Amino acid sequence: MAGWTDRTGGRLVISGHSQGACGAAAAVWQLPLRARRRVALLTYGSPLERLYGRWFPAFFGTACLEALSGEVHCWRNLWRRTDPIGGPVRVKGGDRGPEVDRAALQDPLAYGRTREQPLPAPVLGHSDYQADPEFDRERAALLDRLPPSAVPRQRPDAPLDQGSSGRSSG
Repeated sequence: MAGWTDRTGGRLVISGHSQGACGAAAAVWQLPLRARRRVALLTYGSPLERLYGRWFPAFFGTACLEALSGEVHCWRNLWRRTDPIGGPVRVKGGDRGPEVDRAALQDPLAYGRTREQPLPAPVLGHSDYQADPEFDRERAALLDRLPPSAVPRQRPDAPLDQGSSGRSSG
């Protein structure tokens, strides 16, 4: 088993979509408890409860997800009623913040047609959560719940990495 040391005292933000949400939860469970308390978790289109909780209750059942919610600094889950795979995780947020599940995202994002938008807006279902304006709002709110020291900062003496365009300068 590998050890994990956090020398910065910072916190971690872990995000995952679909099965990536399950991978994100599994990754958090691999951290020592004191490290889990510095983690913000953002899941979206998550099959944690809907599929994994039913088929693997010993690993992703209600008790496991409730425990995870109590061990991370904060967790927010985004879902849509039109998503056939992802859904709510049905976990309380406890006294550390709002419930884990946000109210269902609107899908489609707009109804009806206009001169500017002559075609109906697509039903997004399990896709494009990051295109929804609520995604940015929820992510910002989640990050606001972490103390400022949780956001990594560049060392003042570190050189700026400008990258490379792939062309020589000569």
